[in-house]
Amino acid sequence: MKKILLLFIFVFTIHLCFSQRGPRERVKAFKIAYITEQLNLSSKEAQQFWPIYNEHEDTMENLKKKERTSVRALKEANGFENLNEKEAEDFLSNYLLAEEQKYLARKKLITDLRKVIPHKKILKLVKAEMDFNKRLLKQLRDRRQGN
Repeated sequence: MKKILLLFIFVFTIHLCFSQRGPRERVKAFKIAYITEQLNLSSKEAQQFWPIYNEHEDTMENLKKKERTSVRALKEANGFENLNEKEAEDFLSNYLLAEEQKYLARKKLITDLRKVIPHKKILKLVKAEMDFNKRLLKQLRDRRQGN
């Protein structure tokens, strides 16, 4: 049963990967497949894990969007050189607030996951996310270098 569920999730993820349009959706689908493979969740664990994890990913995506918007606004103002001290202070305060929100979101994820999966699998998740990000960055670097 467990293998059937994992196979179903993997096939569904691959289907999503190729049916959706943008590269972000493809990366997200590959990340889901990678995490699924690495954590080896039981069907009960998966039912409880994915809603928590997806909520966290949505929160992080929203925080990253705000951060990108802020950085874009800074670039449009022609960078740091044209900021007065008050604007620089505001930008720095917003940056620290965003970092704190990311930290709190991550802390909430781990706290929530402790209730549904073993601690060892949470550590596997942390490692899987780091490994996935390293692989993604390597692929991007390789593509830019023409390999």
